[in-house]
Amino acid sequence: MMKPKALTEHEEGMLEYLEDIIGSSRYKQPIEECAKSVEELNEARGEKLNRVKAVEKEKDELEGVKNEAVEYLNIQNSICKEQNKLYQKNIYDCHGTDDQAKKERDKVNELYTDLKKRMEECSERKKAKGKEIKKLGRLQEQLAKTAEETKANFNAFERNDLKLREELKHRKQESKKLEPNLQKERKKLEDLTAEPEKNRKKLEELEKKKTSVEEKKKVEDSKLNEIMAGLKEETEGLQAEKEAKEGQLLEMSKSVNEAKSKLDVAKSELEIYSTQQDGLKKQEKEAKGNLENGKEKLKDLKRDIETIKAEFPENKKQLEKTKVDLEKIEAEEKKLCEELRISRSKAEEARSALQAVSTRGKVLEALLNEKQSGNLKGIYGRLGDLGAIDDKYDVAISTACGPLDNIVCDTIETAQNCVNFLKRNNIGSATFIALDKVENWRKNATSTINTPENVPRLYDLVKVKDEKIKTAFYFALRDTLVGKDLEQATRISDKGGKRWRVVTLQGQLVEQSGAMTGGGSKVSRGRMGSSIVHDVTPQQLQELERKLEVQTNRLEECRRLKKTLEESMDDLSKTVSTQEHQLQKNEMEVQALIQQEKDLTEQIKNLQIQLQQTVPDKNHLKQLEQKVKELEKEWQKVSSVSAKVEAEVQSLHKQIMDIGGSKLKAQQAKVDIFNKGIDEITREITKTNVALKSSARNITKSEEKIKTLEKEIEDNKEALETLQKEFSELDENAAQVFANYNDAQAKMKQCEEDLSTLREEYERMEEEFNKMKAEQVDVKNELEKCDTHVKENEGKIKYWKKEISKLELQSVGLSNEEDFTLPTLNEEELQTLDKTAVKNEIETLEEKLREMKPNMAAIEEYRKKEEQYLQRVTELDKITEERDNKRKEYEALRTRRLNEFMEGFSIITMKLKEMYQMITLGGDAELELVDSLDPFTEGVVFSVRPPKKSWKNISNLSGGEKTLSSLALVFALHHFKPTPLYVMDEIDAALDFRNVSIVAHYIKERTKNAQFIIISLRNNMFELADRLVGIFKTDDCTKSVTINPPLFATGTSMVQAET
Repeated sequence: MMKPKALTEHEEGMLEYLEDIIGSSRYKQPIEECAKSVEELNEARGEKLNRVKAVEKEKDELEGVKNEAVEYLNIQNSICKEQNKLYQKNIYDCHGTDDQAKKERDKVNELYTDLKKRMEECSERKKAKGKEIKKLGRLQEQLAKTAEETKANFNAFERNDLKLREELKHRKQESKKLEPNLQKERKKLEDLTAEPEKNRKKLEELEKKKTSVEEKKKVEDSKLNEIMAGLKEETEGLQAEKEAKEGQLLEMSKSVNEAKSKLDVAKSELEIYSTQQDGLKKQEKEAKGNLENGKEKLKDLKRDIETIKAEFPENKKQLEKTKVDLEKIEAEEKKLCEELRISRSKAEEARSALQAVSTRGKVLEALLNEKQSGNLKGIYGRLGDLGAIDDKYDVAISTACGPLDNIVCDTIETAQNCVNFLKRNNIGSATFIALDKVENWRKNATSTINTPENVPRLYDLVKVKDEKIKTAFYFALRDTLVGKDLEQATRISDKGGKRWRVVTLQGQLVEQSGAMTGGGSKVSRGRMGSSIVHDVTPQQLQELERKLEVQTNRLEECRRLKKTLEESMDDLSKTVSTQEHQLQKNEMEVQALIQQEKDLTEQIKNLQIQLQQTVPDKNHLKQLEQKVKELEKEWQKVSSVSAKVEAEVQSLHKQIMDIGGSKLKAQQAKVDIFNKGIDEITREITKTNVALKSSARNITKSEEKIKTLEKEIEDNKEALETLQKEFSELDENAAQVFANYNDAQAKMKQCEEDLSTLREEYERMEEEFNKMKAEQVDVKNELEKCDTHVKENEGKIKYWKKEISKLELQSVGLSNEEDFTLPTLNEEELQTLDKTAVKNEIETLEEKLREMKPNMAAIEEYRKKEEQYLQRVTELDKITEERDNKRKEYEALRTRRLNEFMEGFSIITMKLKEMYQMITLGGDAELELVDSLDPFTEGVVFSVRPPKKSWKNISNLSGGEKTLSSLALVFALHHFKPTPLYVMDEIDAALDFRNVSIVAHYIKERTKNAQFIIISLRNNMFELADRLVGIFKTDDCTKSVTINPPLFATGTSMVQAET
């Protein structure tokens, strides 16, 4: 069996066997070569490192002597720099003084020039204003006169406007009446014009109808005559008498019809003759009725006007009063709102302060109670409550200012009394800050400092109510700076040659020693508020709240009253506006009604004249009436005689009917019907003839009436157009006059305002001119002083610039040397520079310089050693980089080898499990790494668990189990990397019948992509072969025979079939 790994390079273990199949063994040679190169480069780097250390040691030995010499030069340069600062500061101060003096001189000069110019301008303006005042006075007189004239003209236009409006209204009403009458009369004329033709057609139709009925009647009469002929003997006497009577009746009927026709014509003439006067009487009646109604309406309007005139002044006065009251209440409301806002703010502050008091510790609470009782005086309170800071810096100050909880008092004696009080009452302990002991910090607390990157000083951000407390805050904070973040805080903590204490907005703190604290998820906050806490008692808060409630109630009452006044003002405004409009409307209607009364009176008068002119001729009317009466008597007379004869005829007819029986009656009824129809047609013909005779008169009358109406309409239309034109002209002229009036009023008002303004300006100019004359003398003296100051400062600046040009920095000549130029300070740095501190610094440095005796040659020697050291370090860095690159290559090869091997190993292991389980029907096999971290150090072992047994190494298995395990591995390797040819020598020797069959069938069915040559003595194996080669011995000679089993099996079956 193979070992997990070969012991020598000439042997082969399981690891080498698998690597050859997987293909990762190709990395072995490159990996060994890389490892060798890395080792060689490490040796070379070690040599370079030793050389660097040797040179570094020599350089370090010169460090002390060099530093002393460098320090000497640095001190000289520092003196030079400080002198540079001092001289620049002197120049800056001189420039500041000079600039200020020049500015002052320019300012004074400009003031002098401006003053002179203004005096001249003022004099000119005075003259111009005087002229303007005179001009405006004349203009004001002209405008007043123009305003009076335009007002009188406008009043005249108003009167004419009202008159035209009423006349226009009257004409429009007339137009509304005349137009329908004209349309009605035209329709009547159309009907009258069409009536003669209609009547003629009707007459023709009636004649035709009468002829037709008479013909039918003749037929019925012949039938009746036939019946009567049959009764001739019986009714001969009656019929003869009846015929005689009917002949007489026919003559009488003609007389009756003729009398009736004459009577109808006479009545029609009488009616037409009397109709015209009736129309005029009707118009007169309507006009009188309108006149009475107008008078009644005029009376009501005058009464309404008196009522409105009585109420209007009172309402207008009440409106003005309400408006004034509303303005007062609005002003009071505004004042109350402001007072309420202030009171509410005070109450909120007091409430917050009282709440803050309630959250204090018992020590502070006890001390403040003792202070309020008067037993302890001089206590100010907790330091954090005595100041305020923006919420942005809450975390910063809560972190950086530890003494915020200390109690501030005026003197150390007060602090001692507080401590004794706390001990005596066993309340607790507290730390105190006595203002008399920190007063020595007053100068620092009131001065400004120059900070790195211009970051703010935390102390400067604290707001205090009492300036005495400032020293306590400076004592607690000193010059602690505030940075945006930790990066900035670290950067500026040692900037400018000074260590700074810096706190960030997030709560990280960098101490002057360099120690860093704070930060994390839990930060300190809330130890100082954004507003200063004031001491407030509950009684004071209660008083503030009571005052706030009173002001709130007053404001609500004020707003209710304001709302009531606004509603009242709206109602009064509507009432006044309505009354004003109604009054104007009523007055116009009164004028219109007065004009209407005049017009109606004139109309009635004209109608009465027309009535007199159209009175019918009494004689002619009497003749017509007499004629109607006579014709009516004649018609009645003829009608009565005719009716008597007709009654006799009816009596005779009835007797004959009674004799003739029902047949005669029926035939007679038919004849009677025709007779009746003929009578009706005859009457209709008579009526139509009468209408034909009267239609000509009616048409003439209607045409005359239409002409009259058209003329009236045309006259009214012309009058309307004239009125419209007059009204438009009046409106335009009135509008122009009104505009002129308003313009004159506005100009006059503006003129008065301008005149008043001009007079005030003239007086101010007079006063201003006198002041400027006095000021001119003072300005001239001040200008001479400024010129003297400017000349002095320019001389000083020239001197200090010359001194700066003499300054020169000494070169040290080292690689780490700073900029070899004298710095030029900016304006902000010069502003904050302390000249006294700079002078003290120069004296200190000069004292140090006098005490030093350095070896200046050590600097050049140190520089040479430093160059040699840097060259050796460059060589070391180069070979280190080369070594690191080769090491990376080595590690990359090892990683690729491991990844490739593990990938193939996993596939083979999984397939091995599958093959073994398939062959053994339940067993398990596995390839295991002896060292799972590095498979190439210890190799690979082959472990097997036969069915129903425990795990064993392959070397501890029986022969059959070893055979099955080996076959499973071979098949797994075949799956991973198929081989075209396999030779197996008696692999089934140690297997039983079942396992031989399993292996043989697997090889037969599964391995189609390779050729297997198997040496076997087991029929279960070779009977499944595609080709058989048998080896046998006869006559002491080895012989072979080759068989094709499928072909052989076919031949055998054919022989058996033949037999």
